[in-house]
Amino acid sequence: MSPSLPPLIIGAIDVIPVRLPLREPFVIAYATAYDTPSILIRIRTVDGAEGWGEATPDQNVTGETWSSAAAMILNDLAPALIGCDARDRDAAMRKLDAAVDNAPSAKAAFDIALHDLIATALGVPLWVLLGGRSKPHLEISRVVSIAAPEEMAAAAERHVAAGFHTVKLKVGDPANPLMDVKRVLAVREAIGPEISLKIDVNQGWRTAGVAIPAIRGMLPANPRYIEQPVAAWDIEGLADVRRLTGAPIMIDEGVHGPREMQRAVALRAADLVNIKLMKTGGIANAIRTNAIAEAAGITAQIGTMVESSIASAAGLHTALALANVETVEMGGPLMLAEDIGDLRDCYAPPKITLTDRPGLGVALDIGKIRQFSHGWTEVTA
Repeated sequence: MSPSLPPLIIGAIDVIPVRLPLREPFVIAYATAYDTPSILIRIRTVDGAEGWGEATPDQNVTGETWSSAAAMILNDLAPALIGCDARDRDAAMRKLDAAVDNAPSAKAAFDIALHDLIATALGVPLWVLLGGRSKPHLEISRVVSIAAPEEMAAAAERHVAAGFHTVKLKVGDPANPLMDVKRVLAVREAIGPEISLKIDVNQGWRTAGVAIPAIRGMLPANPRYIEQPVAAWDIEGLADVRRLTGAPIMIDEGVHGPREMQRAVALRAADLVNIKLMKTGGIANAIRTNAIAEAAGITAQIGTMVESSIASAAGLHTALALANVETVEMGGPLMLAEDIGDLRDCYAPPKITLTDRPGLGVALDIGKIRQFSHGWTEVTA
């Protein structure tokens, strides 16, 4: 910390569980979601500065439920930071690590809020704090939920008509992987050869023995990549899939942070990695994970757990600052029927252009936060 900058002493933290409705059900291999359950936090300093963060847990990915993450934030993590200097972000996060092991999305909320607070206090956009802009803008794809082949084809056509150049298909039926092949081929036939196709299995096929023939059946559709076709723990199996199919493979649930990224590199298991702040525990660990990937020649994507404007903005600022991040999937603001911020105004599909407003750069609607909140608790000394 520069001696010319005054400390930012944390005096209070607001903990606000919310459930935000989706425009339509979001169907993936292991779940169907009708809303986004998140926990918002607001860190407030004794001098009145503030920073916002968000946790969007998924018990199948982060190991946390909405209720468990909210309780942990309220009872264990928030009290640990009262009286800390927010400018020393690393020290603050070490206090959280000492209080609770793992809990990545819960810790991500604090990491995001600290970054927002510091950048806002400096009067700069978060991407400036993270090292500067590595690209002029970001581009996003549109996700198609699992459905019948003809329904997915129709949805993909609508997204292309709306201006998207890339469509991401959710598949992963372990009982009928040939139906997944039909889904992918139907979409390719409907949208033509020029539109990029991403295939996300969300671990649905579980084993390499199921994944390999399914991927081979999809290769005529020329997928940009196949994402997480096997169980998250089976990085060896993922390496087999990559070697035996020749398809570009993205690892997602298999990498939570630097440790798993190192293992994926050692096993040559992936060509790409999907980095999510909710898995890594926030921006700082996402940057560390990306550094390992970049050194190994593995390109990165910043992904989402379908988050509100707060966490979505954090992911976008991170992506904008990292040259190795080629794609983003921060689609929450497009998928939510009701958001609590104005990040959607930055979207002109397929481009996303962030503002130069300080911090996360998101104007929040406190009325909507109260409308969708399931409690609002202030933690103080």
